[in-house]
Amino acid sequence: MNRLSAYLKKDGWILAALLFCAALCLLLGSREAISDSEESRLSRVLSAISGAGDVDVAFHYDQSVPCSAVIVAEGADDISVRLKLVSAVTTLLGIGQDRIAVYEREGSK
Repeated sequence: MNRLSAYLKKDGWILAALLFCAALCLLLGSREAISDSEESRLSRVLSAISGAGDVDVAFHYDQSVPCSAVIVAEGADDISVRLKLVSAVTTLLGIGQDRIAVYEREGSK
């Protein structure tokens, strides 16, 4: 026990640094997994909007908070569908309409 105590006093910072790095890796990895599941969930919700068709969404994060979004939807050529998509994302994410871009999916015409 004295050896461990002496080691920690002498080189304990190495152990602390390793533990900090491991915790940071776990935190960053889980944030990415959370963002993917949030994007998938929002894509499913937006796809259920009448006329939207197949929808994909991607967020841009600032300090783990979504601050902008890009939506690609089959029905995005219809202005009413665009407005519904923007309204839904604004409501769900709490970001401004000016931070949401909606595009028509390639080959959907």
